[in-house]
Amino acid sequence: MPKPEGESKAISKLDDATPWRGDEHELRLAAAREAGLPAEQIGEVELELFTAGFKAGMVLDDPADRSIVFRGRTILRDKQMVKALLPTLRFLSIPRDQIALRIHDGEFELRISRTAVEAAKPALDHAKLTLRLWFGAGLTGLVLWGMFKLAWAATILWGLALVVGGYVLRQGTFSGRSMLAARMTVALAMLAKEEKLILPPSKVEGASG
Repeated sequence: MPKPEGESKAISKLDDATPWRGDEHELRLAAAREAGLPAEQIGEVELELFTAGFKAGMVLDDPADRSIVFRGRTILRDKQMVKALLPTLRFLSIPRDQIALRIHDGEFELRISRTAVEAAKPALDHAKLTLRLWFGAGLTGLVLWGMFKLAWAATILWGLALVVGGYVLRQGTFSGRSMLAARMTVALAMLAKEEKLILPPSKVEGASG
């Protein structure tokens, strides 16, 4: 059933059939150990499960403020978790003032602002392409209008440039948002695997079971 307009678009599946069930990853790791998998492969399985868990609780585009939202559990306090996240934020070029962290009763909500998303490299590259497109269309339109008296052609050209440029900008923002979300998800999963100080959410709204 489609969600009502304005509701957060959480990614709530591990794959096409299996919903995330919080600490079910412990059962899967135990099964992997019983199967005799080497420690290195068990570590890879653990990272994949943590990644899937954080992805399940993620909101890619929150309609409230267009932030990317991550949720999970932690035993850390606000300042401690921010300190743990700083290397990741620097690597992803996310300014500290572009994130908002809230921890309550062992659960955290991490929001990456729309401004940080729009500053991601794919978004900037598409913005530059759009500016070049609009500049070129603008000059060509002026030539058509001024030299050849083809006002109708210039108007059509400018209209097409606006439509195409808007589409390019939208695609760039989506690409930047998706890439940033994917990198942050993996970073949280690696932190969970190494330190065990944060974990994916224990349940996801809308997941079955």
